[in-house]
Amino acid sequence: MKHPVTPEISNLDNVVADQWTNLMLAAKDRHHPWHTPTLANVGDGIAQVRTVVLRSADAESRVLSCHTDSRSPKIAQLEADPNFSWHFYDRDAKVQLRAYGRAWVHQNDKLTHERWLAGAWRSAQCYRTPIAPGANCQVEDLDVDEPLDPATGEEHFAVLACEINEIDWLFLRVEGHRRARFSWSGKAWQGQWIAP
Repeated sequence: MKHPVTPEISNLDNVVADQWTNLMLAAKDRHHPWHTPTLANVGDGIAQVRTVVLRSADAESRVLSCHTDSRSPKIAQLEADPNFSWHFYDRDAKVQLRAYGRAWVHQNDKLTHERWLAGAWRSAQCYRTPIAPGANCQVEDLDVDEPLDPATGEEHFAVLACEINEIDWLFLRVEGHRRARFSWSGKAWQGQWIAP
């Protein structure tokens, strides 16, 4: 699927702006290749990698977010180390984006309530199980026969937000790959071309 934003590869400011435009599109378009990125952190001494749904991207605040269960191991891991990494890949555009930042959790606040009412409750089944994600169980323990109640499950619903401070962009092309690294200076993105 072709997307309207194509990186301008000769200007670093355009490159970083294009990436944020694509991230914002991906958060709204479930068919965008960046809609389901990989999110990674370190927990229990090893890399913890999982696919998530990108729920929001804001270029001004530099914040990316996804939804999660507050009982998930990544929440406890975040308390020990708030550094998280995001990986996006668009096979058709041949663009890989890695974004790095510090994460925090929203739970039982205005944001999570708004997100819940805006449609997160449709995934209530994921949040209403009495068993925490990653806990040992029997398969029959996972079956819930009661009808879904939109009010149930919100107590375990959380938003994982991550403020991005560094971006690594790679554009694969026959004529020669292009790669750039961007760091947030406190006022603007500072870009540097680097070897692919």
